[in-house]
Amino acid sequence: MSGEVDGDDTARSVGTARPKVSTLPARLYAARMRSRERWRRLSVTVTIVVILVFVAAYVVVWHTSFFALTSVRVVGEKNVSAQQVIGVAALGTGTALVSVDTAGAATRVEQLPQVASAQVSLSWPHTVVISVTERVPAALVPNGAGYDIVDVSGVVFGTATRPTAGLAVIQIQGSPAVKAAVVPGALAALKALPADMAHQVTGISASSAYSISLTLRGGITVDWGGGDDATAKAADLVALLRLGKAARYDVSAPDAPTMSG
Repeated sequence: MSGEVDGDDTARSVGTARPKVSTLPARLYAARMRSRERWRRLSVTVTIVVILVFVAAYVVVWHTSFFALTSVRVVGEKNVSAQQVIGVAALGTGTALVSVDTAGAATRVEQLPQVASAQVSLSWPHTVVISVTERVPAALVPNGAGYDIVDVSGVVFGTATRPTAGLAVIQIQGSPAVKAAVVPGALAALKALPADMAHQVTGISASSAYSISLTLRGGITVDWGGGDDATAKAADLVALLRLGKAARYDVSAPDAPTMSG
């Protein structure tokens, strides 16, 4: 009897034993939390370092002489002097290079009559470079006892006391209003002609905006007419010159060019 009771007790004990709970999920969770904390601390540290580097760079670039302007270099100048360019640019030495107003300096340099365009750039750590493109003489316009030197756009950027070899003289009969109307048309003709032919023009005359006449080397006369259709007129003149030599060419009507003499 006692043996049977012991067997039943043993069976109940085995059947009611509590299963063992795994601690692996808890350990994995704790590891993830520790990893996140390390990354959080690292990100905070990196952020602080970046901010400090940025602040230090800002102070060095803007508020120290380490990147201050100490020299200005001019390139491309021929007739205008580097001193003139630097003076007009008005760039204060000792200022932070990054604070230089390059666009403003370029605009000021372009106020020089001889300068067609200017570009201003920074050359670290201490230099500003001013690149200038000067105006190219296209013709001479009588003005009192001398001549105004004009570029192809009609800008007066110099004077001459006598005619210059290679530059046509634009002779105008009439008032200043006629002069203002003729010069753009005469310059349009020079601009439209091929370079080798433009260099053969020794003089331009007109009494009105629509009576422009060119004189080529050898005494050849070209009736140009007005300043309109300059490209077509130049093409007509080139074609006529290829046909043969004449004393007079008329391209004032681009659709009906003629030659005579």
